[in-house]
Amino acid sequence: MTGSPRKSVFALDPDTQTYTPAVHNMNAAQAVERASTQSASKIVDQERRHRNPDPLKCKTCKKVAEELTAKQAEGAGSNGEEKALTAQESESD
Repeated sequence: MTGSPRKSVFALDPDTQTYTPAVHNMNAAQAVERASTQSASKIVDQERRHRNPDPLKCKTCKKVAEELTAKQAEGAGSNGEEKALTAQESESD
């Protein structure tokens, strides 16, 4: 019998706009509880249990944190570009 899927929680640093691993190997209820204590966080499904007990030193968690940070930067960048394009369009009319 397989166990329930494991979750990782990643916290967003508002100053640097980067994600860092907060916890991993949690069940869904634990992950939701932990994420609710952080103002900006994401819960990510794990494919398997992570062996390293420290999420900050876990290679898999670090990789996911980098991917989340890149998506965060893309989202922030594209929103700014859209606003700039909208402003340029209205100025040229």
